[in-house]
Amino acid sequence: MTAAIAPIALTKDLSPTAALTDGPMGPQATDFAGLLKTGATRLNEQTGQASELLSAYALGENIAPHDLVMAMEQAKLSLQLAVEVRNRLVDAYQELSRLQI
Repeated sequence: MTAAIAPIALTKDLSPTAALTDGPMGPQATDFAGLLKTGATRLNEQTGQASELLSAYALGENIAPHDLVMAMEQAKLSLQLAVEVRNRLVDAYQELSRLQI
């Protein structure tokens, strides 16, 4: 007659430890300092790539303008994210320094 409907299974593990090890930075950066170091490295790579594309475009090499704009915007967004993370860290430090022990 009718068959039972099988429940939908989650494809990813949603535990907090899985979020740290399988995050966007990969399994190697599980601590906060590692995440910051990896983020800074990626920011440096993205800004360097955008700078190289801009220099090549300025020299007249065959660089597609949309590739240049995409690289520049990606570097800009990465820098904005880094600035926001820094601002949050400074705010957290100031908040901790105001605590009375």
